[in-house]
Amino acid sequence: MSYPMLTVEANTRGRDFVVGDIHGWLEPLQAELDAICFDTAVDRLFSVGDLIDRGPNSEACLMLTREPWFYAVRGNHEQILFNWLADPDSINTSDWMRYGGKAWMENGPKHFFWNHPELRTYAEQLAERMPWVIELELKDGRRVGISHSTVPVDDWLDLKLRLATDQALREEMIWARPVSNPQFKHWVDGIDMTVHGHVILPHVQKRGNGVYIDTGAALLSQLPGTVPEIPYPKISTLEVSQLFDIPDDYLLA
Repeated sequence: MSYPMLTVEANTRGRDFVVGDIHGWLEPLQAELDAICFDTAVDRLFSVGDLIDRGPNSEACLMLTREPWFYAVRGNHEQILFNWLADPDSINTSDWMRYGGKAWMENGPKHFFWNHPELRTYAEQLAERMPWVIELELKDGRRVGISHSTVPVDDWLDLKLRLATDQALREEMIWARPVSNPQFKHWVDGIDMTVHGHVILPHVQKRGNGVYIDTGAALLSQLPGTVPEIPYPKISTLEVSQLFDIPDDYLLA
């Protein structure tokens, strides 16, 4: 049984950051961290999931979960991996390879994990403990909730009560795409801010008390302008304290 929610105490020594979908792109992530002078001794990085697939360094990105400064919720791409490890017949492998798996498992997962048994063992262990949600406490008492795509309820306490037993709720949290609707806004009571990825947006966007930060790591293998609505795909990293400074309807370039 996976741990549905991880609560993380406030960072009293350094800064906390959130990062959008990484999708196997380790070097662009490192460039982001260098730009913010990220100090692994005191700072922490919280990922909205989708560490793997599409980019060339998925294995290394998955192994970031071993680092004491790195925290991640599971995304739909991690869940596909976990489902395949538990039951290969439950996953359409051809679709998985077409939607990003081939970038790091060229000959498919069966061949790849036969040659990487240690990684398979680690991924199986990660499937049991990788949270669906992180609740991050801040030094001023506010709290930030992190999940992959959305919080599909109106009250944070309701989420806490249902998360461990409601599989449909968990699946919605990694697959739903409500922010694709330009009119979508959602306020979740009982939590100060939520942070999500999953849906590629041209800029970081605040909708209600949710901030959406997937700005296109999945597109980094393509030439700029290939997807006109996402002219400059990138990995976005924001300091958690600055999330509260984003005004309603603001688009952060």
